[in-house]
Amino acid sequence: MKKVICFLILLLLFNCAEQEKDVIVTVNGSKLTKQEFEQYLPDVDIKNMGEDRIQVFLDDWVHQEVLYLQAKRMGMHEEDSIKFVLGQYTKNFLAMELVRREFGSTTVTEKEIREYFEVHKDEFLFAVKLGQMVLPTREIALRTSEEIKAGADFFKLARERSLTRYQDPENPKIITDYLPRGMIADFAIEEVIFGMKPGEISEAVPYVQGTYLIVKMIDKRKIKARVELSDEIKGQIYNYLLAAKYQDFLTSYVDSLRGSYKIITDLTPIQ
Repeated sequence: MKKVICFLILLLLFNCAEQEKDVIVTVNGSKLTKQEFEQYLPDVDIKNMGEDRIQVFLDDWVHQEVLYLQAKRMGMHEEDSIKFVLGQYTKNFLAMELVRREFGSTTVTEKEIREYFEVHKDEFLFAVKLGQMVLPTREIALRTSEEIKAGADFFKLARERSLTRYQDPENPKIITDYLPRGMIADFAIEEVIFGMKPGEISEAVPYVQGTYLIVKMIDKRKIKARVELSDEIKGQIYNYLLAAKYQDFLTSYVDSLRGSYKIITDLTPIQ
């Protein structure tokens, strides 16, 4: 029995010694191991990184770790507001990772790209000149859209409300240059815009970073006699169709899961 215990102790000490060999940096007992280092740089050939680049990475890791340990020493991780944010981050990360795994290796075929191009081919022959306004929230965008439908002046509202006015109040950029297909935003928005006629005003459509866009078609000008499916256009179509597939998958996947969970809504606490 004593021999077994001695053997287990020696084995434990050996394993600890082996683990210590893999430790690259230690900060107050917090360790960066060789395995963790490789996980930080999964696509890098570490043997060919060079000592200077490795040292820069290690310095950054130490800086981060020192700040993290100091925050813990001050008890910040026990604050309710911090716990809430960390909890939300964990939820969001796990949800995104689940969807990424389930979406898997979904791709867009060459046939799908060509079919999309053939349907929208004529749109690539034109450039459009637009009046535009970028609005901060859906509520403001819907209200603005209703005011325009009721007869309000598009350009007056754009000068007063568009977020572009903050970049240069003297030139709020509410009128664009002539823009060809593939140069405005994403293809979903371009499909709306290039389907409009001069004088027509769009509904409020989701734009970048949670903003909303309303545009007025000022002019549409033909700039090409014919267009080829270039590698650049292929790439743009691929990204758009893949994003569309992702959104369709996400909607259907969540719908398929909702039946497995008991969902109760009660607005009383916030009324």
